[in-house]
Amino acid sequence: MKAAIDRWKGILLIFIFISGCATSGEKSELLSLLGVDEKIADTSDQGVESIYDALTLLKRGEAYFVKGEYSEASQEFQRFLELHPLHRMAAFAQYRLGMSYYNQMNTNDRDAGPMEKAIAAFQKVVTQYPESLYIDESREKIGTLKHRQAEHHFYVGQFYYKNSAYPAAISRFKKVLAQEEQGPLAEKTLYYLGLSHYYAGDRKTAQDLFQKLLKEHPRSVYSHESENMLSTISTTSGS
Repeated sequence: MKAAIDRWKGILLIFIFISGCATSGEKSELLSLLGVDEKIADTSDQGVESIYDALTLLKRGEAYFVKGEYSEASQEFQRFLELHPLHRMAAFAQYRLGMSYYNQMNTNDRDAGPMEKAIAAFQKVVTQYPESLYIDESREKIGTLKHRQAEHHFYVGQFYYKNSAYPAAISRFKKVLAQEEQGPLAEKTLYYLGLSHYYAGDRKTAQDLFQKLLKEHPRSVYSHESENMLSTISTTSGS
């Protein structure tokens, strides 16, 4: 009898998720319906088949997720995807994996690992499950995370610049511009990239970068400083 009830609960879960009508709040209600609580995460008295059962893995991952234990949740969702890659709930598990990493992120001066893992997880939602319910949210998260990743690269690049490690700073600033071609972050990155090349002894590249900044961002707050640097380069080069 219990097995039959569990089977119907699993079918109900799949039906509601696939139907596209479940909001975040409704997902939590579904978890309550399925009996997800702290005990579901305890595998000490479960057999191997039960521990790695698709629905059990999914419920256990979600139980950790709703409790804010995102590291443990990511492990469960990753295990689900490794063992059941073709399961009908794979898109949901992939999205939840991304959210688990997303919620582990800290500020720009901390470990960028969770951010990079979150981007990779959301990109898999887009590429592997293009018809899923989570495609729009995943694309939005990717855009947000790409910007945060660029900010992280700038933060690290500025740290290297302030410590006169100009080749390392140049490498980081280039990564910023690879992701951010417009906006305030791009402007100040161009400026500091120019300065890094200048102090590294590559004045020609520095000159090109300051000119690029003035051309593409004529109203930038770094315009005056760029003009001063161009004047300095011209004077010292004897032009």
